[in-house]
Amino acid sequence: MSELPTEALSYERVVAEYYLALRGAGLMLSPLDEEQVRAWERRGLPVAVVCRGLRRGLEEARSLRPQASVRSLRACRAAVEGEWRAYRSGRVGEAPALPDEATLADRRLAAAKELLKEASRASSGARREAYRAALAEILAARARDLDEVEAALAAADAVLVGRWLLALDRAEKALLGRRCRQGAGPRSESTRRSAYRQALRSHLLDAAREAGLLCLRGSV
Repeated sequence: MSELPTEALSYERVVAEYYLALRGAGLMLSPLDEEQVRAWERRGLPVAVVCRGLRRGLEEARSLRPQASVRSLRACRAAVEGEWRAYRSGRVGEAPALPDEATLADRRLAAAKELLKEASRASSGARREAYRAALAEILAARARDLDEVEAALAAADAVLVGRWLLALDRAEKALLGRRCRQGAGPRSESTRRSAYRQALRSHLLDAAREAGLLCLRGSV
């Protein structure tokens, strides 16, 4: 596992590093695997439950096909869901019930609004305007479930990153484009164009975060 301090490890980072350590190969998750981890987080699955499911999924796969390797975290979805069902059925006593999806959706939107307001107050110039534009996108959202919230966050991030890109000069944009393409690597014939574009967007968001830009997905 990483030697980063505990407070620097997000839900996604903990699950990713645990899975990669179990698998013993790879340096990062694919965009589809990252989205699966975010979906578990949105639904409120505890990290410990997800990690138990990943371990069980890998162990079961290896027992069935010892020479084969599990190449995708998503291949362990059934095992994670099984651990989640066992966790929920085993809840006893007066432990508070998990919030419903509508409540979780409202909480995520509220958290996104507060983050953007704070980021706007702490910024100036073009960056402040970018945060205000993203906030307007969130304020206009009427998300009733977690999927709609995720779409609203993605739309706000697109506005935010788009405004950030407009503020860069031509040389900075060219350098950023090369970095994203190098990070994603060449597109193989078996990789769908949509998946490759998602990989490029993932690297673009990473670059934006490193530049100090707040991105909502992965933050709320």
